[in-house]
Amino acid sequence: MATIIALCAEGARRFGDDPRAIASFVENEIARLSEREQRQLKEQLTLLTDVGGSQKPIM
Repeated sequence: MATIIALCAEGARRFGDDPRAIASFVENEIARLSEREQRQLKEQLTLLTDVGGSQKPIM
């Protein structure tokens, strides 16, 4: 989670309140991570978004 938080904060610092620019920045930075780091991040996000099986995972 710290990775996502840091990327979002950096995106907001660079692009202000432009959600599309921030999302694009975060996606591009995630793509630069190693496959292992991407997999770990996806697992963490899935755990956060799949509360009680009622939501679809992100990514």
